[in-house]
Amino acid sequence: MKPEFDITPAGDAPEALAGLSPGQVLHMVEGFGLTGTWTWTFATDTHVWSPGLFRILGLEPGSARAEYGLLLALVHPDDRPGVTSASEMLQTGQVAQRTFRIIRPDGCLRTVMSRGEVIVAPDGRPRRAMGVLIDVSDQAALMRARESARRRRRAIFEQVRAFTSSSRVYPYTDFSEEWLELVGLPKAELLGEPTRPVVADERTRWRDHGRALYLAKQVVHTQPRLVLASGEIVPYRFVMVPMRDAAGAVESWTNYVAPIQLAGSATGQVRAGLDQLVTGAHLRAGRALLDWSMQQLAGASGLSFSTIRRLEDGEGGTSGRAQAAAVTALRAHGIVFTLTEDGAIALSRR
Repeated sequence: MKPEFDITPAGDAPEALAGLSPGQVLHMVEGFGLTGTWTWTFATDTHVWSPGLFRILGLEPGSARAEYGLLLALVHPDDRPGVTSASEMLQTGQVAQRTFRIIRPDGCLRTVMSRGEVIVAPDGRPRRAMGVLIDVSDQAALMRARESARRRRRAIFEQVRAFTSSSRVYPYTDFSEEWLELVGLPKAELLGEPTRPVVADERTRWRDHGRALYLAKQVVHTQPRLVLASGEIVPYRFVMVPMRDAAGAVESWTNYVAPIQLAGSATGQVRAGLDQLVTGAHLRAGRALLDWSMQQLAGASGLSFSTIRRLEDGEGGTSGRAQAAAVTALRAHGIVFTLTEDGAIALSRR
């Protein structure tokens, strides 16, 4: 099965916690008193804030009408340009990951880290947004927030045996806690032969295939059968996505590891890395499937005609946000971007 990276991956989004009740998830995330969550359903313009979010903003829970505009109004004026506005969220289908200051009604200044996602309907249209604010005003709070995030990732791994991780170099010099537990092998043995968990008759094939793609700085997409710590042999999907800086150089790799039968899509860092691989040729192909002109794509994405032309021609000077807006517009009108088995990006229309 080819994984569409438009479908939410179980290892990287709230849907992965299907085995937990909403109350359990909220308790786990807000247990340290540092975190608050919000959701915004676009069709009904319904906003829901957790009690923890009210407290972070210096408000008594339920004392004010929850709305994204109120949150933005409390952001320090100097930090507002970097925070995603309501119109940007609806236009691009993305929420910028930022750290910024808020000024509480009593004048107290706090620093928060924001993480969010926009969830789309089956037809590709933005359905709702959800986000998390973490109070990182001091180093101790930051450490506790990171521990809270680690606990959340751990709960996901224990439930579906899927996880994401990040690595700076390859061949590996270290391995994630989840990977070591999944395969039940000591770190020293894996450093000597990283493909040791792969069944013996597939090791050479996947090792050579993955190394060639890595050296070419392309997406590595493999589907080996793994021998797990329990002795069970399970087909798995590995996706290694190169994360590029503003100059286009690969600065790290984000890895998605999950049982192959687990339906999923990329969000967060995995999706960001895959979206970086969308080229002008992909945009032209998407327009062709919709029978659109460049002007129509410009109108749908809220960009200028000249920006669309530069994106399609592969010229420099266009921002990542502009590319994201064009890709989101195509998705919203039924274009599906699919990661193929050889790591290429294919397009189709719903």
